Amino acid sequence: MKQLISLFCIIFSIGMLNAQQFPEVSLKTLDGKSINSSSIKANGKPLIICFWKSCCTVNEKMLDALSEVYEDWKDEFGVKIYAVSVDDSRSSAKIRPLVNGKGWELDFLQDVNSDFKRALSVANPPYILIYNAKGELIAQKPGFQSGYEMEIYKILKENSN
Repeated sequence: MKQLISLFCIIFSIGMLNAQQFPEVSLKTLDGKSINSSSIKANGKPLIICFWKSCCTVNEKMLDALSEVYEDWKDEFGVKIYAVSVDDSRSSAKIRPLVNGKGWELDFLQDVNSDFKRALSVANPPYILIYNAKGELIAQKPGFQSGYEMEIYKILKENSN
């Protein structure tokens, strides 16, 4: 009986995450304002959350690639992309100048203690989560390679109405 209850709890938890019910974790905007991660929504549109860290060039390449296609994807799919930095308190001060210097137009958040990252069972960045318009997790990708933005496009296209 205990195993059945445990199994039910695990399935229920996975279902809750798939329904885009994000855990309540405090995040910061680049302006330093606190927001709750449970407020992250795409309002019936696809949602992409990419976790990144400023110390790695692969993360910058991912953000460059996503920034390049973001306007087109917004027009075509209405997608919303959140780039969540998991830099610690020592290196988080350089996030805003980096974002401004690169001209990235994504929605940036900071997860200084990596609470959101851990709550979503995300491995090391870069790591991308893709949700459909219903808020269901439809794909996740650890790492990033050049051209992966085209794979994301295909996923968005296959799951668009």
